[in-house]
Amino acid sequence: ERIKWNFTKFLIGQDGKLVKRFAPLTKPEELTDEIEALLR
Repeated sequence: ERIKWNFTKFLIGQDGKLVKRFAPLTKPEELTDEIEALLR
């Protein structure tokens, strides 16, 4: 999918592959649970 704006966020795994993509309007603090789950 095309990147619509430069504030699109990507969660990348330790293997360098895309885990999840977030919309530009997603606030960074909304990503906390996703990031913590990936670190477990």
